[in-house]
Amino acid sequence: MANRGPTKHLKRLVLPSYIKIRRKDKKYLLKPSPGPHPKDDSISLGVLLRDYMGIAANMREVRYILRNGRIKVDGRIVKEPKFPIGFQDIVDIDGVGKYIIDIDSHGYFVPRDYNGNSQILKVIRKTKVKGGKLQYTFHNGRTLLSEDSSIKVGDSVVYDVNSKSISKIISQDLNRECIVLRGKHRGFRGKIKQVLNIGKRVADVVNEKGESVRTDYKYLFLLG
Repeated sequence: MANRGPTKHLKRLVLPSYIKIRRKDKKYLLKPSPGPHPKDDSISLGVLLRDYMGIAANMREVRYILRNGRIKVDGRIVKEPKFPIGFQDIVDIDGVGKYIIDIDSHGYFVPRDYNGNSQILKVIRKTKVKGGKLQYTFHNGRTLLSEDSSIKVGDSVVYDVNSKSISKIISQDLNRECIVLRGKHRGFRGKIKQVLNIGKRVADVVNEKGESVRTDYKYLFLLG
């Protein structure tokens, strides 16, 4: 039998745990396309507008809104319903409001009201390019050329989507505020209390209630 290619939808009953929608209403959910966020840690823009925010009743309305250029993601107009949306994306909806995509304590994506232009980005790659400059790649697929060599992989930066510039570097130090982005502790927020090398690099994170978790260090996302 011939290969029919990749599926265009996700089955609701086997969705990743971070997607908070009703799973028995319909059989399928629109699958995010390849893009700035990995498909296993993002939702499609159409799902955000219809299932999370209720701005559209169905995908026909979603496509109408997008065709009219009413949606900006990180300052750029997006017209593709399958465009992947992930942590710290800024979604600006003309006539409705501006939102930033956050992760709550249960690990679910949540759009929160937002009136700023800055987002926090995690550095996932650092490459030297021609001319002696450094190219930084961030968790949302964005890249930036810079002469600043002090930024390290694993650091976070505060990035302005309008000026396309970094206003602050959040380095990897103890007592930094962070959130766990993957694993069974996804959504846990607290401060880094210690980092250990026990076959792999792990970190102990403690929240303001004194609750502590140990997680893979690479799952951490520095917030401040």
